[in-house]
Amino acid sequence: MKEIKDILLEKINEADLVLVGIGEEFENNIPKMEDVPSFASAINQIEKNEDIKWMLPHLKKKYDDLNRAETAKKAYAVLENLLKDKNYFIVSTRIDDYIYQTNLLKERIVAPCGGYRFCHCADGCGKRLYESDRSIPDNVYGYFMEGTSLDEIKRPLCPDCGKDLIFNNILSEGYVEEEYLEQWEKYMKWLQGTVNRKLCVLELGVGMLYPTVIRWPFEKVVYFNQKSNIFRIHSKLYQLTEEIKDRGYKIEKKPMDFLINWFV
Repeated sequence: MKEIKDILLEKINEADLVLVGIGEEFENNIPKMEDVPSFASAINQIEKNEDIKWMLPHLKKKYDDLNRAETAKKAYAVLENLLKDKNYFIVSTRIDDYIYQTNLLKERIVAPCGGYRFCHCADGCGKRLYESDRSIPDNVYGYFMEGTSLDEIKRPLCPDCGKDLIFNNILSEGYVEEEYLEQWEKYMKWLQGTVNRKLCVLELGVGMLYPTVIRWPFEKVVYFNQKSNIFRIHSKLYQLTEEIKDRGYKIEKKPMDFLINWFV
C-alpha cells in the first residue's frame, strides 16, 4: 500500500495545475511572547509608557522571526521542490511574510490578509502604502534586550500627516486591501483556467479562521472539477465534506511537521 507521501507526489506530478492554500496552522509551536520572561518584561515596559506603545508589533515581529523563521525556511523549501516546474498558485492567510523570502514565484502568490512588508498611516491618511523599515524590529529588540539607545530607533511616521505608520495587515485598524487586490485578480483568472483540467489541491494548515478565503472556496473548486483531488493537512480540522471525500485525502498532522519529517 502506498504511503500518503507517495500518493501526494504522484498526484502533483500528474496534475496540470496545483492550487495551494496556506493557513494559520502552518507554523511551529512556540511559547506565547508574554510567557517568555525577557519579552514579558519588555511588554510591561511598553504598556506603562504611551510614547513607546508603537513598538509592540515590531517586538512581536522580531520574536516570531527568532523562533519561527528557520522552521519556516525548511518547510517552504520542501514546498518549493514539490511545486518545481508546475503551474501553481498559492493563497496564503499568513501575515508573517516568510513566503516572500523563498524562491516561490511572487507573481503566483496572493496574501489577502496582508503582512509586515508594508505600512499604512494609523490615522487613515489616504490609501497610500509605504515599505516597512526592516531594521526597526531589530532595533526595538536591541533596545529591550541589549541596551540599544532609544535615540537610535527611528519611529515610523506618515510623511503626509506625521502620525504613526503601522503594519498593513488584517490585525491593524484601517487595513488597506488594495495591497493584494491586483494579485487576487490574477488568481481569479488563473482559477478559471483550471476548469475541466487535472488539478491537485493542497491545503496546509487551513482551519476556520478565514474559511471564506481558502477552505470553502477550495472545497467548491474540487466539487465542481471532477478531475481534481485535494490533500487536506491539519492536526485537527482535517475532515473532508461528503461531496469531495472520494477524491480527497485527509492527513491528521501539523503541516510543517508533515513536510519536514516526510520530505527532508
